[in-house]
Amino acid sequence: MAPAAVASYAEIARKYDMSPAEFALLFCKSRPFVPSTIIGATTMEQLRENVEAFNKEWTAEMEADVEEVAKKFPEPWRTPQRGGG
Repeated sequence: MAPAAVASYAEIARKYDMSPAEFALLFCKSRPFVPSTIIGATTMEQLRENVEAFNKEWTAEMEADVEEVAKKFPEPWRTPQRGGG
């Protein structure tokens, strides 16, 4: 399930002409309960991309797109286990 959820979020990022990293950072920025966001750039290009995310605005359309994926994949980290679990 997780790979499909990641692919769906990456598709949303492309819709808004962003990389998945930019979109994820912008999502974090849009959450009022997240006081700061840690970025993990290892190259100058990644650093520029990460910083650029903070120059964008989160929209209601983005929120709706994310909510739609979250409904489809409410717990993407859960992996079905043989016998239940």
